[in-house]
Amino acid sequence: MKLRHLISVVALVFASSVQAVDYTTGPNRVYVEQIGNSNNVTIEQVGGTNDVGGVAGSSTVGADGVTTLTVTAPSTSNYATVNGSSNNVTVTQTGSNNQSQYNIKGGNNNYTSTVTGNGNQKKLTIGDTNTNGMRNTVTETVTGNNNMLITNVVGSDNTVSTTITGSSNQVTTNQTTSNADITNTISGSNNVLNAQQIGAAGAGGHSLTTTTTGDYNSITTQQQGTNDTTVNIATTGDHNTITVRSSSSAIVNPASAIAR
Repeated sequence: MKLRHLISVVALVFASSVQAVDYTTGPNRVYVEQIGNSNNVTIEQVGGTNDVGGVAGSSTVGADGVTTLTVTAPSTSNYATVNGSSNNVTVTQTGSNNQSQYNIKGGNNNYTSTVTGNGNQKKLTIGDTNTNGMRNTVTETVTGNNNMLITNVVGSDNTVSTTITGSSNQVTTNQTTSNADITNTISGSNNVLNAQQIGAAGAGGHSLTTTTTGDYNSITTQQQGTNDTTVNIATTGDHNTITVRSSSSAIVNPASAIAR
């Protein structure tokens, strides 16, 4: 069974001060395509110029380590997609000019995202053209403005949880291994976190926990190889630069955090 939803929502308009661009008065757009059975999608938007659509677009990383995400507007050629069965997707956006993109391939996936604020960008890809994303749970909660989350998950039995309170933070997650988990918590602004989990790992899998309190911190982690790796980082303060690499063999394409 194939079900397509096209929803155009008239924004709720609130009184605000005069600004160059008033995003609160723009239309909200939701383009969702479900392919398969037993999919549940719940989307609620309050504000204006909020978008939910597919993952088309591009991203670039500057010399300062800051990522720029250029989003293609949702349309009949750029649906947010759920491909499979028993998937649950819940997206709640409160505020204006927020952009949520997702493409979920496979079954038994849960994706819950809550955004409160303005100008936030989220891009989620589960599975790829060759591999389904099975039984993945991704939970993202953002309170603030102009935050960016880019998440790529391929494999099975993975969990990714990100909580952000603050503004202008960036979290990029690349998890292409089975039996792994990532939990990131940020309280502050202008922080950059890049997390990678790849390789077969062991029976326990790769595990990452980061807790960041402060501003202008930069953290890069790479977990690779055939052994289990556990990384737990708690950072308090500003302008900390942390790089952690862990593997059973030489790190593939080593990366380093860039000072903020």
